[in-house]
Amino acid sequence: MEAHEWRVDDEQQMKQLGERLGSLLLPGDAVLLEGPMGAGKTTFAAGVGMGAGVAQPMTSPTYLLRQEHRGRHRVAHYDLYRLYAHPDRPETLDIEAVWALGMDDDLAGGAIVLIEWAGPVADEMDAYLRITIRPQGSAREVRAEAWGKRPETILKEWTAS
Repeated sequence: MEAHEWRVDDEQQMKQLGERLGSLLLPGDAVLLEGPMGAGKTTFAAGVGMGAGVAQPMTSPTYLLRQEHRGRHRVAHYDLYRLYAHPDRPETLDIEAVWALGMDDDLAGGAIVLIEWAGPVADEMDAYLRITIRPQGSAREVRAEAWGKRPETILKEWTAS
């Protein structure tokens, strides 16, 4: 596993960091977004969308669970928060409901996949980038972990840009 950390001082920097990542992603790439409520997961995801060529603003799909956007490639943005019986306990995620949303088709190469509140979904995946966002006062610490060969390549290109 490869990892890298950044300090992000404001929302614009968060979007720019996501945008650089989004420019490197291809259908079948998965990005898992972790962090407490209000940490900046959706802001980061919006930046990824911009980098992937999505023209319309990306907002949180919390109540829809999944939103699809079009850019250079399809971008499937999931927010699994509502599928937890208790969001502070990862084992309470309704994993069957996750797959019923069509995530397996997206992961099979149909779309770039962004997953907020992914939790134990990672256990079902072979390769992904996990982005953990931690508030540090008004700033944020962003940690990226690459799990798998393709994510490691992406992380190396991202950190070199």
